[in-house]
Amino acid sequence: MSHLRGFQLGLGIAVAVVILLVPFLFPEIGIHLAVEVLIYALFAVSFNVLLGYCGMLPFGHAAFFGVGGYTVALILRNFPGTPLLLTFLMAALLALVIGASIGFFCVRLSGAYFSLISIASQMFLFAVALKWRSLTSGDDGMTFTRPELHLPILGGISMRSVVNIYYFTLIVVAVAILACYLFLKTPLGNSLVCIREKENRASFLGYNVFLTKLAAFLASSILGGLAGGLFSFFQAFVGPSFIDINMSMVVVVMTVIGGKRHFLGPVLGAAFYVVFQDWMSSLTNYWMIVLGITFIVIVLYAEGGLISLFENERVRLWVSRLKK
Repeated sequence: MSHLRGFQLGLGIAVAVVILLVPFLFPEIGIHLAVEVLIYALFAVSFNVLLGYCGMLPFGHAAFFGVGGYTVALILRNFPGTPLLLTFLMAALLALVIGASIGFFCVRLSGAYFSLISIASQMFLFAVALKWRSLTSGDDGMTFTRPELHLPILGGISMRSVVNIYYFTLIVVAVAILACYLFLKTPLGNSLVCIREKENRASFLGYNVFLTKLAAFLASSILGGLAGGLFSFFQAFVGPSFIDINMSMVVVVMTVIGGKRHFLGPVLGAAFYVVFQDWMSSLTNYWMIVLGITFIVIVLYAEGGLISLFENERVRLWVSRLKK
């Protein structure tokens, strides 16, 4: 067991070192991919709060991603003097408000009804983004200039450098994911699993199922909005693609591929999706077919997702082989 823990600890340290040294180990295109991985990882973790921990499948989760993206773009375009951290806080808060408006009705339902209401809400917001041209510029999207990040001690930090964007994104995503992890470890977070396994029994035990689900929905919407704001800031652009059905399906694929029953499964799924998409799209225009086949294979032969390949029994076997 000590060898197993040592292997897992060593692997974790190695991954952490690589993450910290990405700008020094990879060319600029690699740094861009790493930023996308970080943002999609946060988006997938936010989605997994509902799917993996509550057992609810929202097909319209891109609604919060788009709200966060449009909020950041509108603020930085129309009020360029707004502090950057305040901009992201406002994106998270607006996603919270939208999440409360949608979740108040959605979480009362379950199964297909919950999924359909969530996707209907997302399509309504997509229509707003597409048709309200005076505010969102419609299908042309909006571009803006990234402002400097002003910190009390360090002063102004240029956000035109992809290296600075990477470390800024890394810090924000790491703090957000840590906050999500701590939330799920609270009694409220533990009650989500109880509700997922047996909602009626949880209700008989005294849990307020509605409020517990709503709390999870709100936490998920905040993280999703923050991820969308980061992606908009990274691209210096926002458009209807941020909030369309394709974005909602992408986060489902990432979460299932990585492993929805593990907290870090969606992170692994996001990394796999971004890297695999970039690699296959450089080889063929039919990369989505290959991705679909890969998705089917993983669902059939790795039911717990890619992260299940690193479960204790498998890792113990690898360690025993390495010792020989």
